[in-house]
Amino acid sequence: MRLPIRHVANNIVFTTHGTCWAVWRVAATNYSHAPSAAKRRRLKALEALVKSLTGEPMLLSLCPQVDPVAVVRAMVADVDLQRSPRYEQLGHAVLDQLEEMELTGRTDWLAVPLPALSHKDALLGAFRSAKAEVALQLGLMPAPVTAAEVAQRTEQAARMQAQWPAGVSMRPATEAEILWIYGHSARRGLAEPFLPDGTEAPVRGRGRTVAALGEVLLAEGGTDFGQRRTAPGNPFAHRYVQVSSEWGDSYQALLALSEMPEAFALPGAAYLQQLDDLAYPVDWAARLVITPGAKAEAKSRKRARHLKAQAAEYEGDPAGPPASTVQHQEDNDEYRERLMASAREVEVRAMVTLAVWGTSADEANDRAAALAADFGSTDYTFARPVGEQTSLWHAMLPGSRTPRVLTGYAQYLLARDFAMAMPWCGSQLGDERGALFGFQLASGGVRPVLIDPARGPQENASGSMAFVGELGAGKSVALKSAVYNVLARGHVLGKVRSRGRAVIVDRTKQEEWVRFARACPGTTQVIRIDQAAEVSLDPLRLYVDHSPKVAARFCESFLTLLLGVRPMDLEGVALSEAVQAVLEAPDPSMRALIDELTRRGGGDPASRTLARKLEAVARKDLAAVVFDETLPVVDTCRADSVVFAVNSLALPKKSELASDHRIERLEFEKVLGRALMYLIAAVARETVMASKEEFGVAVFDECWWLTSSDEGLELLLELLRDGRKHNAAAYVASHDPDDIGPAETEKGVIVRGLIPHRMAFRQTTRALAERALDFLGVDASDPDLLELVTTGLSPIDADMPEEEKAARAGECLYRDLAGRIGLMRVLIPADAAVMDAIHTTPDDYRTAA
Repeated sequence: MRLPIRHVANNIVFTTHGTCWAVWRVAATNYSHAPSAAKRRRLKALEALVKSLTGEPMLLSLCPQVDPVAVVRAMVADVDLQRSPRYEQLGHAVLDQLEEMELTGRTDWLAVPLPALSHKDALLGAFRSAKAEVALQLGLMPAPVTAAEVAQRTEQAARMQAQWPAGVSMRPATEAEILWIYGHSARRGLAEPFLPDGTEAPVRGRGRTVAALGEVLLAEGGTDFGQRRTAPGNPFAHRYVQVSSEWGDSYQALLALSEMPEAFALPGAAYLQQLDDLAYPVDWAARLVITPGAKAEAKSRKRARHLKAQAAEYEGDPAGPPASTVQHQEDNDEYRERLMASAREVEVRAMVTLAVWGTSADEANDRAAALAADFGSTDYTFARPVGEQTSLWHAMLPGSRTPRVLTGYAQYLLARDFAMAMPWCGSQLGDERGALFGFQLASGGVRPVLIDPARGPQENASGSMAFVGELGAGKSVALKSAVYNVLARGHVLGKVRSRGRAVIVDRTKQEEWVRFARACPGTTQVIRIDQAAEVSLDPLRLYVDHSPKVAARFCESFLTLLLGVRPMDLEGVALSEAVQAVLEAPDPSMRALIDELTRRGGGDPASRTLARKLEAVARKDLAAVVFDETLPVVDTCRADSVVFAVNSLALPKKSELASDHRIERLEFEKVLGRALMYLIAAVARETVMASKEEFGVAVFDECWWLTSSDEGLELLLELLRDGRKHNAAAYVASHDPDDIGPAETEKGVIVRGLIPHRMAFRQTTRALAERALDFLGVDASDPDLLELVTTGLSPIDADMPEEEKAARAGECLYRDLAGRIGLMRVLIPADAAVMDAIHTTPDDYRTAA
C-alpha cells in the first residue's frame, strides 16, 4: 500500500483522493498533578476549541523516540568542555546509560480537512489526484501542485485557525514534521528518524520528497514477507498488524474505544490523559464528526419519540416498561436539555483508536492486553476487532478516509463530555537543556528531565530550589545532585570568568557535605567554626571596604541575636550608634566596638551594659572566630565550593524557639551558635552574589535554623529577591515546608512564592504530606495525591525486595520553572567520585533534633 499523501507544502497535505488537510502542532500542558484551577482552565479551553471546530477533524498524539545523543548534546550545550573535563566524562557515561533505555516523548497534533473552495474546486482536486495516480502507475513524474494552490490553501488554513479560541496553543506544522508523522506510523518500535523541532528549513522539492517514504507492506495478523510457507497461514488468527518497510518489521496492535461509562466526571473521565501515566508508550488518534447543536437536536427529538413509543407498548403491563427504557428516556431528555442550553453547543461523534507496539508480535500483544487490563477497573473498554487491524492502522493517518469498522465504535458526546477526556494533556518536566537531573515516571517509557540551574536568572526568574521530605526519602541526595550540577557545568562557553559556585553550611557530625564537596569538580575551601578557628568572620572587618551599610546591618543583626537586644530599645539604639562611630573610624573591628562602648559607658548606662556583655562573650573560646583581631579575615572568593563545617556549634531545638520565654533561658552555647549561624548565612549570601559572571548557590540543608529568627528569614528573603539580579540562588531543604517559609507569616508566603523549583519527597505523616502538597501548589486534600506522597513515593515496605527499593529511591513530585508538576526520580550523577560520597552513612546523625 501507499501512504495517502501525494504532496506536502507548508502545513498542508494534499491527499491521493483529492482532499486537502491542514496540520498543526499543539502545545500540551501538564494535567495529572496540576492545581485544580489549572485543570478547570484547561477543560474550558478544550471545550471552547471543540465547539469551534467543524467537519471531521482529527486529534493525534504520538510518542516519538528520543535520541540519546540529542539528550547529551542538550546536557553540554553552552558548557566549555575544555574547562569541564569531568562533565564531559559524565556526558559519555550518560550516553552509555541512555542507549540501553527506551526513551520516548509525547507530541500532539491537530489535523483538519479543509473544505472545498467550490464545487469546481472539489472536482478539480479529485481529477488532479486521479491524474497523478495514473502517472505514477505509468512510471511518469506527476505534475506538482501549483504554487498558487499551495498559497490559497495555506491562507485558508490560517483563516480557520484565526477563528479558534487562543486557550489551546498551537502552531502550523512544518513539512518535516508532517513527513515524520507518516514515517512514524510505519516504524513504531524501530529505529526511526527523530522528531524535528520545527526550526528546520522547508523540505526541498515542493513536496515531491513524499516519495522518500516509499511503500509499506501491511500484513493482517502478521506474515513473514518473502518467506515460503508450506501451508497458508490464517491472517485472522492474530490481532495485530505487521508493517514491513525498508526499515524493518514493526509489530503493532490497534485498539478501538468500544464502551464508555453512561455518566462520568473528572478525574476518572480523563482517559486520554491517563494513557500518558502508563509504563509503556501509547499512540492515540481521535476522529471527530462535529454536528451543530440545532441539527443534532432533531435527531435527539426523533430518538425521544422512539423511546416514548417503546414505553407505550407496556401500558397494559402491570410491571411497566423496563428500567433500561426509563433510564434511556431520562438520559436522552438530559442530553437534549444540555444540547439546546447554548447556541454554540455541538454534538461530537468520537472514534478513538490506540496503538501499542513491540519488537515482536508477542510483545505487542502483551502490551495490548496490559492496556485493556489497566482500564479494567473502569467502564472504558478497548476492543481489537478481528481482521480489522489494518483498517485501524489507516484510521490513525491524517488524510485517510475513516474506515467503516471505526464507525461502529462511535461515541456520541457533547463538547464538554469529549473535552473531559483531556486530550493533549501529556506530562512534560524540566528544561530544554541542562544537566540530566532525573527520569520522569509514569510517562510511557523513559523521559529524561533536564534542569539548567542558571536558566532562571537568565530569563528574569529565580533559580532557587526547595526540597521537602522526611528522613531517608531522598531530599538530601537530590540537593547534592543539584549542587553537583552547578559546580560541574558552571564554565560557560565564551565567558572566560564564568564558573559555578556553592557555599554550603554543613552541620553533620560526619561532615558529609565536606566529603561531598571535595568529590565534586573544582576547588574546595573548608572553614571550620570551632575552638581552633583559623579565620575571622568579624562583619566589621569583612564588609567595611565593600559597603559600610552592609557591614553595619550584619553586625547589628548578629549582635541583637547574640545579646538578646531589641533594635528599638535603648540598648539597641546605643549599639547602632556605636557601630556607626566605629565604621567611620579607621580599622573597624569587634574589639574597636567594645572599646567604643566602654568609652561611651561613662555617661550612658546602656553602652556600659553592652560593653560588659561583649567583654564576657569575647572571652569564650568559640567567640574567637568573631572577636580575635589576630585572625586573618576569611576570603571566600577563590574556591569553587566553600563549606562551613559547624558541627561544633550547639543550636537550640525547634521546641526551644517556640516561645520568647524559652528563648530567654537558652544556654549561652546555643545563643552563640544561633547568632554565628546567622553570620555564616550572611557570608554565604554575599559570596554567591559577589560576581554576576558566576552562578552561585547558597545551600542551607535543614534550613529551620536560619528561618527560625526574623533576621534569618529576612536574610533568605533578600537572597531570593536579589539573586536574579546577581546571578545567584538559594537551595533549601527541610522536613517541613513551614521551615522554609512559614505559611502563617507574610514573609514566609513571599519566600515560598520566590522559589520556583520545588520537590516533595515521601512524607508518611499525613499532616506533613498535606503541607508538602500545599507547598507544591496543588489540592492538599486530594486523596490520590495524599496516598501518593505517604505511600507511593520511594516506598519503604518491609516486604519489598531491596533491589526494587534501590530502583525507586529518589522518587518525588517536582514543580519545574514553568510551574508544571509531575512525577520524577532523581538521578545520582554518573560520576564515580560523587557516587561514593553522595550517600549518608548509617551512623550519621544531626547535631540537633
